[in-house]
Amino acid sequence: MRNGILEMSDGRYIKILEIEPINFTLRSDEEQYNIISSFASWLKISPMRLQFKSITRKADSDKHIAMVQAELAQEDNAQCRALGEEYIKLIRDVGSREALTRRFFLVFEYEAVGRHESNDYAKIYAALQTVEHNARAYFLQCGNSIVQPKDPDEATAEILYMFYNRHSCVNEPFSSRVNRVVVDTMAAENKVIGIDPIPSIPIAHFLAPRGIDLTHHNYIIMDGRYYTILYIRGNGYPSKVRAGWMSALINAGEGIDIDIHLRRENRSKAIDKVAQRIRWNRTKIKGMQDTSTDYEELANSIQAGYYIKNGIANDNEDLFYMSTFITVSAKTYEELLWRKQQMTDLLKSMDMFISECNFQQEAALQSIMPFLKIAPKLEKKAQRNVLTSGAASSYIFTSYEMSDDTGVLLGVNRHNNSLCIVDLFNTKMHKNANLNLLGTSGAGKTFTMQLLALRMRMRGIQCYIIAPIKGHEFRRACNKIGGEFIRIAPGSPHCINIMEIRHTISPEMELIDEIDYSEMDSLLARKIQQLMIFFGLLIPDITNEEEQMLDEALIKTYAGFGITHDNQSVYEDLSATPPKMKKMPILGDLHKHLQETPMTQRLAAIISRFVTGSAQSFNRPTNVDLSNKYIVLDLSELKGKLLPVGMFIALDYVWDEIKSDRTKRKAIFIDEIWQLIGAGSNRMAAEFCLEIFKVIRGFGGAAISATQDLSDFFGLDDGRYGRAIINNSKNKIILNLEPDEAEHVRETLKLTRTEVRAITQFERGEALISSNNNKVPVVIKASKIEKEMITTDRAELETLLHERQQNQTHTE
Repeated sequence: MRNGILEMSDGRYIKILEIEPINFTLRSDEEQYNIISSFASWLKISPMRLQFKSITRKADSDKHIAMVQAELAQEDNAQCRALGEEYIKLIRDVGSREALTRRFFLVFEYEAVGRHESNDYAKIYAALQTVEHNARAYFLQCGNSIVQPKDPDEATAEILYMFYNRHSCVNEPFSSRVNRVVVDTMAAENKVIGIDPIPSIPIAHFLAPRGIDLTHHNYIIMDGRYYTILYIRGNGYPSKVRAGWMSALINAGEGIDIDIHLRRENRSKAIDKVAQRIRWNRTKIKGMQDTSTDYEELANSIQAGYYIKNGIANDNEDLFYMSTFITVSAKTYEELLWRKQQMTDLLKSMDMFISECNFQQEAALQSIMPFLKIAPKLEKKAQRNVLTSGAASSYIFTSYEMSDDTGVLLGVNRHNNSLCIVDLFNTKMHKNANLNLLGTSGAGKTFTMQLLALRMRMRGIQCYIIAPIKGHEFRRACNKIGGEFIRIAPGSPHCINIMEIRHTISPEMELIDEIDYSEMDSLLARKIQQLMIFFGLLIPDITNEEEQMLDEALIKTYAGFGITHDNQSVYEDLSATPPKMKKMPILGDLHKHLQETPMTQRLAAIISRFVTGSAQSFNRPTNVDLSNKYIVLDLSELKGKLLPVGMFIALDYVWDEIKSDRTKRKAIFIDEIWQLIGAGSNRMAAEFCLEIFKVIRGFGGAAISATQDLSDFFGLDDGRYGRAIINNSKNKIILNLEPDEAEHVRETLKLTRTEVRAITQFERGEALISSNNNKVPVVIKASKIEKEMITTDRAELETLLHERQQNQTHTE
C-alpha cells in the first residue's frame, strides 16, 4: 500500500475513495434529473470497470460520547454533569437499538494505455490521481464530496479493516489493532519496544479477520459474524426504473450491504456485437411459428437490440454490464435467515428477483471485496446490459447523514435511522450558526428549543434565552441546570441596571487583536450612545434640543461617580481578575439632574415612571448573576411601549457579553419571535432582532429563534423582517405546519412538494432539518429527565404532578 493505492498480487493497482452521500429522495424532480445527468456524464469518461459499495452498520457514537465526557470532566456545575450523564445514556440507548450509519465507496483500478506502462509507478500514480480528480469534480456537481484523508494509507487500511472485522472494529479501533499487532510481533521476536527497530510486518496482519469459515454451502462466518451473499439475476431487473431506485436497498436496514459492478464496453465493438446478434436472432425467428414459446422472447430480444443500437449510435450512450450483489449479515444464523427472507420479499415488491450463491460462497466473498474482482461464473449469471442512463439511475450515494461528532444530538433520521448530531458552530459546514424553528402551535417548538439549549449548555456553550411570552415555561429547566432566571418586568425583584458600564474586553481578544484596549475609544461615550437608543425607544418624539440636554445630564451623572472619558476612571481596580468596576449610577441619579433644568422637565416626567412610578424596580443596581452560562430573560410581563424597552435592556447586556470574546461559543435563543417582529410589534424591537441575526456570526455566536403564527411573522413591513431573519439563517428546523402555513413559506424556505406534504403530516416531535441545502426528516429524541424539565404538554405535566405528589406522600 503506497499513497492510498493498493498493489495487488495479480499485478493490478486499486484505489478506494469514500463518497459523502446526499439526501437525494427529498430533492426536487429537476434537482434529481441534474444529479443523474452529472453522474451519467462522469460514467462516460470514468475507468472501464467500477465498483460502488455501501456498508451499513450500527452507528458509532464513541467519538461524540468521548468528547462529551471530556467536557463534563471540566464542568463545575453538578446539575449540568448529571444532565450530561443522562444525555450519554440516551445516545448509547438510541445507538444500540435503532441508530445506523452508512459508508459509501468507489473502487477503480489503473488501466494501462500502452504495453510498457504498467510497470512505471509514477505513471500509475499520475493516472489514478487524474481519475480521482475527475471523479471529485463531477461528484461535486452532484452535490457529493469525496473524503480527503490526511493519511491516505491509514484511511484505506481502516476501510479494509472495517470490512473484514465488522464485529471486532466496534470494540477495537484500527489504531488499537495496529498497536496490538506491533507489540505481539516484537514480543514474538524477543525485541524490546523503544530500543529495537520494529520489524517488517505484512499488511495483511493488520487487516485480517480473526477467522473465516467457508465450510458451509449457504453462508460464511467471518470475524464471528454470519454472512450470506445474494445477487440480482440478469433477467431479474424491472424493465424501467426511476432515478435513485437503489435508495430503497441502501436504506433497507442493519446488516444490508450493496455492491454494484459496472463494466463499460468499447462503443464500436458494442455496436458490431449488437448488430451481429440482431441479425442472428432475425434469422432464427424467420424459421419459427408465431405460436412458438421462444418466438416472443426472440422478438423482445430483437427489439431490445435495436434500442441499444439506437442509444449507442444516436443518443451518445455507452453499453455497460451491471452486476448487483447484496450482502446480508447478522449476529446469529436464525437472524441471518430472517433478514435474508425480508430482503427477498422487499426485492419481489420492487419486481426484482434474486438468487443465492450456494456452494459459491468463497467466489461471492471475493466479488464483494473492495478489490474490483468479480468471479466469472457469478458475473455470467448476474450481469445485465444497460445503457449509460440506466447505469446512472443506479446512483447509490443517496442516504445522507447529518452527524457531526462535535455537535449535539437532535434525534434519529427517519429515512435511514442514522443519528442526527448537529454542530451549528462548525464553520467548515455552516456559513453561519443561525437557526430558525418554525411550527404550528403545539408542534413542539419550545420543547425543541429548550432541548437544544440544555444540550448546548452541557457542551459548555453560553446560552441566553429571551422569552417575550410564556417565560414560565423556561423556569423549570433553568432551575434544574443551575441557570439564572431573570424577570424583566415592573415589580420584579430582578434588575439589570441599564446605566451600568461593563468590562467587555477579554484578555484573549486583547491578545488576538494586538490592541491595548485601555487606549481605545471612550467606554463612557459608547455607553451614552447606547443609552440614547434606549431613551429614543422610551420617548419616540424626543427633540434634538432634548437629546443634547440629555447627553449633558448623562455626562454629569457619571462624573458624580468619578467616571469620565478616561477609560481608567471606569475601574476601581484594573489589576484584579476580572477588573473591579466602580459603583455605577442608576436611573434615579440621572432623574435628579434632569429635574434641575427646565428644558429637560418633560424627559424627567417620562422617566419618573422608572424612578418613583410603577416601574421603579428598574431603578436599582444590577442584582443578578450575569456570569452564569445559562440565562433566561423573561420579558413576558412587558406590554406595549415597555416591551421594546425591556428588550433593549436585555440585549444591551447580552451584546456586551457576546462582544467580549469572539473565540467563545455562545447562543441567543428568542422564543415566539413573532411577538417582536410581527405585525403588532415595534419597528425598533424588530430592528434589534434583525441586527442579532446579521451581526452575531462575527462575534462567534448563534441566533436561534422559534415562531408560530407565520402570517404574523411576515406581517411587519410586508414581511421584510421575517424574510431577512430566515435568509440570514442557514439552518432551519421545520415542525408540523398547517397546509396554508406550509404553502405560505414554501417559496421562502425553498421546499419541494414532497417536503410540504411531509411537513403537514408530521406528528408531534417530528421535524425536517434543513442545513447546507440538505434536508433530513428527524424524530426528536429526549431522555426522561429532559422531558420532565421542559415539557409543556398538559397531559405530561399532569402525570408529572401525580408522580411528585406520590413521592411527597411517601417521603412524609
